[in-house]
Amino acid sequence: MTTSDRKELKARWKNEVEVKVISMQEVAKHKTKYDNWIIIHGKVYDVTDYGKDHPGGLDILLDVAGTDATSAYEDVGHSEDAAEIMHSYLVGVIEGTTLEGGEARKTSSSQLTHVLVRRHELEQSVPQTKSLVNLRTELAAFAVGTAGLTYFINSCHLLPSLTVSAFHVTGSQVAGFTQGFFAASTALGIVGLAGLRYLSNATKTRSFNSYSPHLLSASPAGATFQPAGVLNPSVYRKFTLRRKDELSDGIYRFVFDLPTKYSVLGLPIGQHVAIRAMIDDHTVVRSYTPVSNNRDLGRLELLIRVYPKGLMGNYLKSLKIGETADIRGPKGAMKYCRNVCKEIGMIGGGTGITPLYQLIRAICEDPKDDTKISVIYGNRSESDIMLRGKLDYYARVAPHKFKIYYTLDQPGPEWTGGKGHVTKALLEAKMPQVSPHAKILLCGPPGMVNAMKNNLVGLGFEAPGGVSKMSDQIFCF
Repeated sequence: MTTSDRKELKARWKNEVEVKVISMQEVAKHKTKYDNWIIIHGKVYDVTDYGKDHPGGLDILLDVAGTDATSAYEDVGHSEDAAEIMHSYLVGVIEGTTLEGGEARKTSSSQLTHVLVRRHELEQSVPQTKSLVNLRTELAAFAVGTAGLTYFINSCHLLPSLTVSAFHVTGSQVAGFTQGFFAASTALGIVGLAGLRYLSNATKTRSFNSYSPHLLSASPAGATFQPAGVLNPSVYRKFTLRRKDELSDGIYRFVFDLPTKYSVLGLPIGQHVAIRAMIDDHTVVRSYTPVSNNRDLGRLELLIRVYPKGLMGNYLKSLKIGETADIRGPKGAMKYCRNVCKEIGMIGGGTGITPLYQLIRAICEDPKDDTKISVIYGNRSESDIMLRGKLDYYARVAPHKFKIYYTLDQPGPEWTGGKGHVTKALLEAKMPQVSPHAKILLCGPPGMVNAMKNNLVGLGFEAPGGVSKMSDQIFCF
């Protein structure tokens, strides 16, 4: 994006919020569970209220309370969602720096610094601007190629004259030949330019992240087809709420309309979407995995537990039929392809079943996918089990592929399934054996996920890194 493009975008912004210049000594005073400030890239964030929502748990934030957490933030790695969420907690900048173009820069401590509240819109405009630049480049290349082709054809004026002298054809025949030759040469030139562009793109070295979000990189196991859809990974789009149902106490189903009844969502298996809302003057972003997939034309379906103090859940609950929500995607490191491994073990807790369900559905409904799935799904009570009817259905129709074991913390007197927390002994009994051909997928409350990682490592599985990758033996959503 050029400087003029940035200035033009900034000129369209109206809402600006001034933030204070803060000293390191002042930040150091805020280092408790109930008053937690941190510094990242010269910016000061009050993350006191974010502790309960932080995917890594409250303890990680307390470890860096009142300090510069830039190094820890970079070491772990964070998604685009994290940057958007952090923006809502910005309270100031460290003295000696200012925010300009997204980077810290030296300035005098007496200078008041401000940051634009809607700055993420600039970042979302970059892909569109790049597309325009690429289009201009391609048009210019085409113009140059056409001009060169025309010059070549004009330089061949001897051909008609040689034809006339050799065969004594008429002037009208010469004109017709010339016109036909020019038309055919132009057509061949266009085809040649298109072929050259395709060959050039095909022979470029591409990184894993350079593939479009709705496509999968080549895999020796064979890629699962992913159609282009209506989602955009960089830009939030508005989707209209079609229906809203409370399935059980606190569990809601939200169905959003796609642009047409034939539209495809375009969500790779195992990936999720982000929903953004302005709540109490703060931008709130949450990620959810739809239970619908690309076979469900014209709709996006979410299954969400709405907690009494859950910001996004209650926002969605308050939406009326016909109102819209801002959604973008696909997002996530999971890029599943058919038969990526022989066995997959899954451990889910509560609403953590939704991303696991995406893979369960895809594998069980694909006759060419021979992956075997073993699931442990834990909840507090029987009424909390989400998607139970569909999970039991797949266990019935595909017993050779799919097995599920339910366990409850507070079982009723008639419950015949598992009881209590998921233990190391239960993992050893229900999960695949350690093997290069086996993976374990985890999704649930941070405490449960951390405990499961430790138990699985104790059984011999390779410990995952701070940011999950498809190559990990233990993958955390």
